[in-house]
Parts: sequence; C-alpha cells; structure tokens
Amino acid sequence: MKIDIIFNDPTQYSKDKVWDDGVTDIDKIEEAIDMSEYGVLDEMKSVQRALRESEHTTKIVPVALDIYKLIDELKSDPPDIIFNLCESVDGDPTQEMNIASLFEIMKIPYTGSRALTLGLALNKSRVKEILHYYDIPTAAHYLCNNANKFSENGYDKVKGKFPLIVKPSREDASIGIENKSIVQDEKELKERIQYILDVHKQPALVEEFIDGREINVSVVGNFKNSDDDLIVFPISEIDFTGMPEDYPKIVSYNSKWMYKTVEFACTKAVCPAKNISPELEKIIQQTAKRVYRIVGASDYARVDFRVKDGIPYVLELNPNPDIASDVDEDTGFTRSGKAYGWSYETLIQNIINYSAERWGIANSK
Repeated sequence: MKIDIIFNDPTQYSKDKVWDDGVTDIDKIEEAIDMSEYGVLDEMKSVQRALRESEHTTKIVPVALDIYKLIDELKSDPPDIIFNLCESVDGDPTQEMNIASLFEIMKIPYTGSRALTLGLALNKSRVKEILHYYDIPTAAHYLCNNANKFSENGYDKVKGKFPLIVKPSREDASIGIENKSIVQDEKELKERIQYILDVHKQPALVEEFIDGREINVSVVGNFKNSDDDLIVFPISEIDFTGMPEDYPKIVSYNSKWMYKTVEFACTKAVCPAKNISPELEKIIQQTAKRVYRIVGASDYARVDFRVKDGIPYVLELNPNPDIASDVDEDTGFTRSGKAYGWSYETLIQNIINYSAERWGIANSK
C-alpha cells in the first residue's frame, strides 16, 4: 500500500529550540532540555524505519499552519492509508481532531482513533462524566471557571477531600501539571485554579488526588462483538521510589519531557508491573477494555489508572500515546508491546492491519 506518515512538524512552528538537529549532543547541554517537541519527530522516524523493509511505499508529510498545502498534497497524490501522527496544528492540540476530520471529509483511511474520539478524549471533564455514568471508578472532580467562586458549582464533590490535584481541562501530554498542582487547602486551590485560568486560558479540572500506584495499560484492536476482540498488553507501572520525599508522586510535565530534571530521572516505567495479584490484574485489564470501547478508541490507545486499596481509578484514555521506539529507550506503549511479545515492526504493521480492516480496504499483510 501507499502509506503517508503525517505528523505535526514542530520545526516549523515551535517557539522554543528543537534540539533534534542531528548534530547537538544533548547530554553535553548543562540546562534541563524540553523533549516534548522531540516526541512526534521520534515517532515519525520510528514508524518510517519500521516500514522500511516492508512492501509498503511510504512518504513523509509534515503538517504546520498551512493546511492548504496538506490538502493539495493529499489531492495530488492520495495514499491508500495515512499513518496519523498529527497531534496538533501550530502547537494547538485542540486542532488534532480537525486534522482527522479532514481525512474523513477527503475519504482517506487513517490509523488511530477517529475525530470524535480524539476531541472527546481531550475534554477530560466530559470523559469523567461518561465514566461515572458507566460506574467506572474515577476520582471525584468538578470543573471551575472562576477562582473567586471555586466553592460553588460542584465543589461539594471534593470538599474535605484534600489533597486535590488541579490541571487544565483540555490539554494533553501532562501540560500544566507540575509539583504545585497538588494542593493541600483552599488557599492553594484558589491560587492554582487562577494559574490555570491565566496561563492555560481554560477551565481548571479539580480532582481528588488518588495517592496510589500509577498504572497504565496499552490496548490494541477494534471492538466488534465483545471486549474479547481487544488485546491488552502487560500492565506497566511508574516507579516513584527514587523521587525525593518532598516531591509529589505524580507524572508531571517535567517527568515526561524535561530531560535532566529530578522528576524526569525519578519516574521510570516498569513493565510488566510487579506485585499485582491475578484478581487485580484481571479487573484492570477488563476496565481498560471497557474504557477503550466506551470512549470509542480505534486501533490502539492507552488507559491510565491510579490504584488505591485494590481499586483501579481511571485517570484518562490517551487515544494517541507516544509510539516511538529506540533500542535503548522505548516509549511506554512500545515497551508494553514488546513485553507482550511483539517486535516494533509487528506492532506498527498490526496497527495498519487493524486500520485497514476497520476501513474496509485491501488486506495490508
């Protein structure tokens, strides 16, 4: 098949330095380095490398602000399928769903979740409402639009449940989550809500902080008749044992992206996770499948949990987890796939197979 690998190209729009120039040795840079812009570049290169030995014909198509350029590219040389790695437009993650919508309008099949799911998953408060409806455990929460009236409009759901965690309600990749996101009293709560409103220009999602194990579960496949149609990779856990005592045990922006910070160094993934009973493992896997199906994920996604007192509380579903791969340092999703027994090449090919079957196009094997 002709496969276009489409990704948002940070080199065209990022206001910060993108260190991936093929020359700079980042280990010799003294200050902390923001790796967030690397992720999609690594994904693009990894997928391209994984398909290099296949019989597919691949083409790299970067996306920035000029969407007309993308449209012209797809019209003049349409692919059989798009491997969709586009997570934003000009750095705006809320536009991710619109790129997928464009593919749908142009009737071009693409990998990963469809536009509706991409938009829904970014609306964290709405997803939590859906989880509550289906009796899936998730932390008590409310949405706040006014720091001066934080004790109204739903505050009763979390009142007296400090510590709380405050985060942007429409962001991805732990943006806006830092050590100060954990608040211990109403004064800190008001200050953090105001910070979210001022800096991130969106309502603040206030949640009861589940002080437990941080678990994530990667799921692949497509729901057809039952949850048994889906494959769950071995459970992964974030190991916080090296974190200093005065640091909260959370996966913050620093933990994910800020190389050479304490948080980055002290949040390592362990897969398969240890010391999980067969009973709890089954509950986590079944819950991950339910969330995947209910939110409407396609081909692949990751479900994040906090486990406390034997109860897995769902944090969110990530319909576009990082699937980059490197021999020395796989991303969490890729590491889980390898723990299941799939090589990276097999993982990428299976994602294409799932997508091809779902869209009803020719067998891609």
